[in-house]
Amino acid sequence: MLTSVVAFIIVFTILAVAHELGHLIWAKRAGIRVFEFGLGFGPRLFAFRKKETVYSLNLVPILAFVRIAGEGETDEDKACPENEKYQAKTPWQKFKTLVAGPAMNLVVALIILILMSLVVGVPTGASFEIASVNKDQPAALAGIKAGDKLLTINSRKFKKMEEAVEFIHKSPRQPLTLLIERGGERLKFKATPRYNEKLKVGLLGFTPKLDYLRTNPLRSIYYGIEQTVSLVLLTLIIVGKLITGGVSLADLAGPVGIAQITGKYAQTGLVSLLYFTAFLNINVGVLNLLPIPALDGGRIVFVIIEWLRKKPLDPRLENKINYWGFVVLLALMALVSAHDILRLFRGQ
Repeated sequence: MLTSVVAFIIVFTILAVAHELGHLIWAKRAGIRVFEFGLGFGPRLFAFRKKETVYSLNLVPILAFVRIAGEGETDEDKACPENEKYQAKTPWQKFKTLVAGPAMNLVVALIILILMSLVVGVPTGASFEIASVNKDQPAALAGIKAGDKLLTINSRKFKKMEEAVEFIHKSPRQPLTLLIERGGERLKFKATPRYNEKLKVGLLGFTPKLDYLRTNPLRSIYYGIEQTVSLVLLTLIIVGKLITGGVSLADLAGPVGIAQITGKYAQTGLVSLLYFTAFLNINVGVLNLLPIPALDGGRIVFVIIEWLRKKPLDPRLENKINYWGFVVLLALMALVSAHDILRLFRGQ
């Protein structure tokens, strides 16, 4: 449990710091005054000032934020010169400042994937060794453990683990006999795959360990770019299915669900956790670019309108649209989190 909580805090902190750091860097490059760059929320624990910016560490070390001039009506804002406020900048400067946050998430994901392939290697497929077993699932209930090696299913030997997984997928509700090697011993276990309504397949509830091949730096860079593009496309496909009804809100994960998934990846190993961190960074980067009010993408739409009209929208109208967009996003997050909690209580 403690491992899961720590992993969740670290992963979410990486996500948030990367995103807000992108905004910070490009705001400063555009000449926008940044009042504060903070890590976490709640009472301030530590802070120091560098030029006009305060860098703070707060009590709850999850998420991060950046406060820039022109986004509020505080005394700091009123005292700030007009030419250093966000509103005074050109559409191009605003655009770069807004895009920088999501772009930084994509860059962090790319760096993680490249470093993983350099240090660990490029994944070549699943091995017959079991990396993790999900609690209260058929494999765990049968007595199968992480570290076990799958030899046969119903006396059938497979050339690749992917073939064994496909066999399990096609055998929902059918009793299977698994021959396992554990510590030099051969043991037999009986387990019946549960039918997964969403995936329409049978599952035993275990994750195979991946095999990796060490490669040269150029191949690692290529792999990192290839995986980043693939995960961006996957995120866009999921968004498309959400719009067309192919995916429902109940299928999504909010903060509670992501915390639970992060814990599972942490238990599987550092490599899996890093890959999941890269995937989440790509999710955050892509989703923040969607043209939804309150998100960076929604604000970019306002910048494009300003560029086309040669003058900005009424700030009051823009703030009102962003406010209601934020309210809708909070409501959706609450709904998704409610589904997460229900799944948690049901043991799913």
